[in-house]
This record gives sequence, C-alpha cells and structure tokens, in this order.
Amino acid sequence: MLTSAPSLLIPMLLWALVLLPSSLPSSLSFIKGGWDNPTCTGRVVSVSRGERAEMACNISNPFKLISICLVVPGKECRLIFKDMAQGHFSQDGWKLRVQGHTAQLVMEEAQDTQAGTYMWEMVGCQRSSETITLNISGPEMTFSPPKAIPQRQTRTPMGPMLLLVILSILGLGLVLCWFRRRRSARTQQLL
Repeated sequence: MLTSAPSLLIPMLLWALVLLPSSLPSSLSFIKGGWDNPTCTGRVVSVSRGERAEMACNISNPFKLISICLVVPGKECRLIFKDMAQGHFSQDGWKLRVQGHTAQLVMEEAQDTQAGTYMWEMVGCQRSSETITLNISGPEMTFSPPKAIPQRQTRTPMGPMLLLVILSILGLGLVLCWFRRRRSARTQQLL
C-alpha cells in the first residue's frame, strides 16, 4: 500500500502538537515566577576608610547564579566572585551572602583597594546587570565613578526558540515524507 506525503504529514503534525505542551513548562519557566526585576542599594555607597561597607541586590525570583567584578578606571574588571549559587562566600576582604532572593556583599573594613564600581551579573529566571559605586572617603583617596557604564537587563527570548523547535519538527517531517515518497516511487519503478 502506497501512502502519500500529505497523509503522513498530518499524523506527524499531531504528534508534534502532543509533545509541544509537555516541553512548554520547562522552556517558559519565567512565566511562573515573572521577571526578576532587580533592585539594589543606591547607585553610590559611601563609607569612611576602615568602616563597614555593604551593598545588596534583590530579585523577584531566587538567585541561580551571581558574579561580581570591580571596575577601577584604567584597569580591567577584577572578578571577585564568579557564578556563585546560594550560600556564604569569602575572599580577600569581601564577603558574599546569597540567600533566596537576596545577595549581599560586605566589606568589614573598607580599604582604598576596594573602591570602584561593582558590576553585578545576576541570574534568576533572566540575566540582569546592575552597577553600584563604592566611594571610600578619607584624606588620601576619594573615588569618582566613570562617566558611563551601560545598564542592561537581558531577558531570554523564548518565542524565537519555540518557533525554531516547531519549524525544525515540521522540516524533519517534510524531509521524512519526501524520503518515503521517493523510496515508494523507486519501488514502483522496479515492479
């Protein structure tokens, strides 16, 4: 019995539609929790040398990862913490506490080497970036922030990815139908 390509295409499309809802909850997880909407302590934190300095960022969803680097004019971004998950971390005078929706960076005794602009890269359901400048006052040094550090919040576009998956399934179905039809035409020629 020979089967035409259009009659094979319909069951394949129905099968794709059956599988599609099961893959949606994981790929569209941001809908459940909403956007991260990061809020951080003010753009500038000022403390006296040797005092406790504290910065914090909150997001609407629990943190998955966070990275913080220090930007000082004329130098590259110095990575302090990279891809940290939930927990408490300490390194070279910096303490990072990531718990639920809150991340907190603390310097018990702020030093001149810790002054600068801190770039926070946060991942909850999306990737977000924020900057906070730490000024340390005293007779020796005051840090002024660079003129322009871009603020951005990137939201992962799920629509194009979903469209790509659906088109891939349809394309695979069409190739399979073409192959079967071609094979059945050859079989008919041999008879």
